[in-house]
Amino acid sequence: MAEMQEHVVLRYGTLYGPGTWYAPDGLISAALARGAVPADDAVTSFLHVADAAMAAVSALTWPSGTFNIVDDEPAPAHEWVPVLADVLGAPVPPRAEGGGAPWERGADNARATSLGWRPIHPSWRSGFRTALA
Repeated sequence: MAEMQEHVVLRYGTLYGPGTWYAPDGLISAALARGAVPADDAVTSFLHVADAAMAAVSALTWPSGTFNIVDDEPAPAHEWVPVLADVLGAPVPPRAEGGGAPWERGADNARATSLGWRPIHPSWRSGFRTALA
């Protein structure tokens, strides 16, 4: 099996925006309404779908390698769940203790930003409010 001489792998964060689970009509909105989204310590790195598309175009000129394509602020669910619930008009769940598997630690976008990519929505905090409200 031959290897490609040049390759770029984009590792996207959890996508939000139109057509995603995190959209107002998405599965997470429905789960929040039922109180089924725990506000625990599990860390998520988010990314708006428009930022994902921009990264894909930008990556056409990047050197070979793997790049994390996420916003600038990985966050535990006990931080982002209440904000998302507020934006979507769902009840804010109580903080849950624990949670967070070892792989739920967030990601760093430094390698992609060093090549000039910058997310339009640098934080889920503002992204949720502007893109989902």
